[in-house]
Amino acid sequence: MKKIFTILSLALSTTAISQVTVTYQVDITEYIAGGATLNANGIRVGGNFTTAGATIPDWTPSDAASAMTDLGNGLWSIAVNYPASSVGTTQLYKFVNGDWGTNEGVASSLIAEDSCGTDDGGGNINRTLIIPDTNTTLTFCWDKCSACETGSIGEINKLEVKTYPNPANDIIQFDIEAENYLISISDISGKLIMTSEKAIVDISLLNSGIYTYFVNSATGSAKGKFIKK
Repeated sequence: MKKIFTILSLALSTTAISQVTVTYQVDITEYIAGGATLNANGIRVGGNFTTAGATIPDWTPSDAASAMTDLGNGLWSIAVNYPASSVGTTQLYKFVNGDWGTNEGVASSLIAEDSCGTDDGGGNINRTLIIPDTNTTLTFCWDKCSACETGSIGEINKLEVKTYPNPANDIIQFDIEAENYLISISDISGKLIMTSEKAIVDISLLNSGIYTYFVNSATGSAKGKFIKK
């Protein structure tokens, strides 16, 4: 009887972690206010989704599966399901207004300036996510690394984030006033080094120097720096 119970428990555990959902949200309030026109096909996503394990075709915002849902007040959303085997995989993506040619992530974008993305080699910047092992919601302003200052969720909540120790050697801990979040760490050149959804981050393999971090959640965002000894 004990053996049967053990097998059943393992089966239930496997089912519980068989899938992780990442909800991508983008606020286009400032984008439209700046003079852009919303395409009739709405806001979509483009990225290496199939390669990362999702069912959305790679780099095909014109596909129906890439369409985001209009939540109102300028906020668009899409929930992407990944198998457990995708955890730790790199997801490259960007938000697109209809189809290519009206996408974020050109060389002059704030994604490039704020260093929360990676250059595709052709002068365009892709957002980068390491697929987490828990369901996560990420909310960004169009073409920015953080949520909008104003817009669909009102005045942005500037998350209170503390890092310690700082300078740090092997481990750095983030004290964040949010339940679900993503930490993105870039080096001094702007290259994205790692992402983490955990408060304690192993930085033992990083070279000594200054690093920038971005914290993004559904309720706010923050930016700061730390020193690796």
